[in-house]
Amino acid sequence: MKSLIQLRMKKHELTMRQMVMEIHQGKLNITQAAAKFEVTRKTVQHWVEIVEEEAETDSQAKAESPLSPTVRKKASALNPVLEDTDEVKELKDRVLSLQSELETANFKALYYTTLLRVAEDELGIDIEKKSVTAPADRKPSRSC
Repeated sequence: MKSLIQLRMKKHELTMRQMVMEIHQGKLNITQAAAKFEVTRKTVQHWVEIVEEEAETDSQAKAESPLSPTVRKKASALNPVLEDTDEVKELKDRVLSLQSELETANFKALYYTTLLRVAEDELGIDIEKKSVTAPADRKPSRSC
């Protein structure tokens, strides 16, 4: 049960840090962040203050006593937003792969559309389905 609570707290902290990061990057303002993460504006402001205070104390601590590489590694493990994990790297690779596939699919769609237009215009071949119009003496049904 204790581990479940720790997992929830970790998820909550990751959400908080993600939100603050998006605010600092200019992707969201406080109102948009509150709506996106379903919290109040006051909560958003509180989280921003907490993260900024942590960053300030971290920068003061680094200035006062430089950390050894092993301590820095442990500190970066505690702050997963700043360091890409294997899962994040895999997701980034997946996004790049999907973007490439989408670009290829869009190119193919453009190619086939152009091919159809050329076939119709230059060769006079009707390939695309044309809508059928009702004869002039017949009235369209009211069921439509």
